[in-house]
Amino acid sequence: MNPISSRQVTGVLLVVLSGWSLTMTAQDGRDGWIVLLLAGLCSLPVAALCCLASERMPQGDWFQLPRAAFGAVGGTLYMWTLAALAFWSLCMTVLSGVIFLRTVSGGIWPVWLLTAALLVCAAASAQHGVRQLALWAQPMVWLVVLALLLSLVLSWKQLDFYELRPILSGGVKDLPKRVYLLLSVPFGEVFYAAAVLGGQGTRIRNGLLRACVLAGVLLSVLYLRNICLLGAEGARGVLYPSYTAASVLSFGEAFQRGEVLISGSLLVCTVARAALILSFFAGCVRAGSTCQKSHGVWLGAILTSAICILCAGSNQAFGMAQELYQILFLPVVVLAAGALFAKVHTKSSL
Repeated sequence: MNPISSRQVTGVLLVVLSGWSLTMTAQDGRDGWIVLLLAGLCSLPVAALCCLASERMPQGDWFQLPRAAFGAVGGTLYMWTLAALAFWSLCMTVLSGVIFLRTVSGGIWPVWLLTAALLVCAAASAQHGVRQLALWAQPMVWLVVLALLLSLVLSWKQLDFYELRPILSGGVKDLPKRVYLLLSVPFGEVFYAAAVLGGQGTRIRNGLLRACVLAGVLLSVLYLRNICLLGAEGARGVLYPSYTAASVLSFGEAFQRGEVLISGSLLVCTVARAALILSFFAGCVRAGSTCQKSHGVWLGAILTSAICILCAGSNQAFGMAQELYQILFLPVVVLAAGALFAKVHTKSSL
């Protein structure tokens, strides 16, 4: 495998995490920016833990580690469990993008067309390997971040910072629960990135940690912008505050469609996120069977398309599935990463 730089690793994860800013709600009220910042900081030890096992074998493939650590049966069960988790995450990712695009377009685009377009692009990217994904994400991260920063700069004069007061009016009792949920979505993608990009030494960990910090700051700032522009109650009253904030900006006739930036950025980020998770899913399928990686990629894409076409019309079902995923993801990942590192560390020390 050709080496991937720490900067490229940061680019991949930052594109993936930035996309969540476009569909995030404002249900945490005026203190949501604090929750996002804390979640970004708490994701750092999770990211480090996910990288430790592959750092013990810096020239290996992360997907080979479970079989070597737990044996044939245990390793296969381990990989298929994570494959199921990744498939669940992939369905949530594509459904989120499809529901967003259907909502903001007024439903003029059919579900099957949006689903197929997203998954074909993601599968094509995943099939060409992780290095190709890193090369593709490197310029894309600048486009996405610049689009988000442009929306911030253009809205600066319309912001009302008094909307942030009082800070922590509801106390700190609920903060741990809200941070916990955000550690699963969006920051849980660091686990998939650590596995797919792993096996190349400590530069992978450094790149992921940098991306978590940058994403935490960026998401917090965008959340602040939404609250200050729309008001705390106004932001909570709409489904997609970032999109609504972009659509109400007033900065002259030269650029009147700020929501175009939002929609375009979401497409890029959703494809990158789906490609990353598809790569992880295909790696798990390959390690748990005799299936080739390319077959695993298209298998995941086909199964996901079927689920999304059947479920995209039910926002309630999507919300319940995502909430359950957020509850279960973090303990599963921490146990899986911790157990794998413990086994690999023990065997490498003998």
